[in-house]
Amino acid sequence: MRLLAAAMLITATVAVPAPAVATPACPGYVGLTFDDGPTPGNTAALLDALQRAGLRATMFNTGQNVEANPELARAQVAAGMWLGNHSWDHPFMTQLPEAEQAAQISRTQDAIRKVTGVTPTLFRPPYLDTNDALRAVERRFGLTEINTDVDSRDWDNASVEQILASVDKLSDGDVILMHDWPPNTVAAIPAIAASLRARGLCAGKISPVTGRAVAPGTRALTHVHTPGRIEDRGTDTRYTWPGVYFEGRFRGDAIGVVLDDAVNDYELQVDDQAPVTLVTPGRTTHWVRGLARGTHTVRIAKRTESPWTPGQFGGFVAGPGGALLTEPAARGRQIEFIGDSWTAGYGNSSAGRDCSTTGGVDRNSNADQAFGALTARTLRADYQLNAWSGMGMVRNYDGSNPAVDYRTYYDRVLQAADTADWQRPRTWKPQVVVIGLGINDFSTALHAGERWADEAALAADYEAAYLGFLDKLRDRYGPHTQLVLTYPSMWNTTALATSVEKIVAQRTAAGDRRISALHYDNDALGLDLLGCDWHPSAHDHRQLAGALTAHLRSLPIRW
Repeated sequence: MRLLAAAMLITATVAVPAPAVATPACPGYVGLTFDDGPTPGNTAALLDALQRAGLRATMFNTGQNVEANPELARAQVAAGMWLGNHSWDHPFMTQLPEAEQAAQISRTQDAIRKVTGVTPTLFRPPYLDTNDALRAVERRFGLTEINTDVDSRDWDNASVEQILASVDKLSDGDVILMHDWPPNTVAAIPAIAASLRARGLCAGKISPVTGRAVAPGTRALTHVHTPGRIEDRGTDTRYTWPGVYFEGRFRGDAIGVVLDDAVNDYELQVDDQAPVTLVTPGRTTHWVRGLARGTHTVRIAKRTESPWTPGQFGGFVAGPGGALLTEPAARGRQIEFIGDSWTAGYGNSSAGRDCSTTGGVDRNSNADQAFGALTARTLRADYQLNAWSGMGMVRNYDGSNPAVDYRTYYDRVLQAADTADWQRPRTWKPQVVVIGLGINDFSTALHAGERWADEAALAADYEAAYLGFLDKLRDRYGPHTQLVLTYPSMWNTTALATSVEKIVAQRTAAGDRRISALHYDNDALGLDLLGCDWHPSAHDHRQLAGALTAHLRSLPIRW
């Protein structure tokens, strides 16, 4: 911060606890932050003082300073400091158009990554000047905005004694604003360390989920079981695919769930109680209190789709006097579901086909009650729902977005939010893969200008792409995984059914004995399609799950 008038100080305190149990040696953590570096003549002295005092801190660097002083940025990392983004050249961000805000952030991300190999997850706006529009831009780059709980006012020539008085205001989880360049700040470091020790506080890392200081080694997935496609960033995880779930165990009478998600809805369940829906919870620790003291289970699942916007999970938090226990054991059975809106549970909670007046598709969708989740729970299996509404094998709904299709995104961890591939853990070896792709390819008529002359050409392309996709799955999961190709009755064509049956017959003839087709006969199953926009309803998903469960039980699956 540079010569900021007190009236311009904007604070955004989030009163949520750290998503982990602190170690007995240090019952509380605070976030020490230093803005505006790295700078010659200042950063080296600051790093030396911090290291001598045994302190770690978050350095909110400007991109231009990182580019001009790369050796100092690398020295920050070598000294054990964490790096944050503080814009390129320290402007008032809210006075810039959106494109320039994005450029300020992205140039700095690129500079820090190029020089240090570190990709920041935290952003501090210059002058603490912020608003909702800026925070939306920050989220596009996977950044969490960090304001401050305590301002040391070292930018305003605060004395060493005044800086220490500010430090004395800190409590567990708080973040203090300091700067890289004031001499008094460097001089105050030894006394800051002594003050924190005297009050049982340690220098912590700032969680990108809660914005609070936590133990440096805190991991969101400690004591957590999840088989979903997630990006594990240590203190938090990010994800976009529907139905991702996290499970834990704890002892006590209360449990908190740390989230940062203003887009998705969740199902939260403790023990066998009825699930509670959390609607776009935002940055929070959601508490369940008043439980009987004892051992409990907790489960939270993502209900909705968000291909462009990741949700964030920061772990479970035991209530006062309680403790997190070893995570639930992974289930021996695993099923991967690949599909479109049917698999994602699109609009399955709606009371009718028009859900525009009852919250729209998001408020009426629940992947945790889609047929895949129901089937997996019946069979006591872990599962993934790798589904995306409107996507097809070669053609998307009504010919939209012709440059991409489902296969474009299948390997990604965060769908359209990031191009990085999912790093499949060795523990994910599904015995069954259930595929439901094709409704969007064939449900709407071809338009002039599309690359297929007629439905026959579309079907030929679909079949070739499907066979290639199955080859990929075989290479990934081996010859013993059961591949189940599903398709529903369609009102306008038999091309989907013909193609799927043809694919299965062709692979079976070639020696693949662990592949089958399953027809969801709408009439035989009594599907009413009363979900949003003529999608399967909750009733229908139960029927689909019953049919799929029966089919899987008929197969010689090695589990």
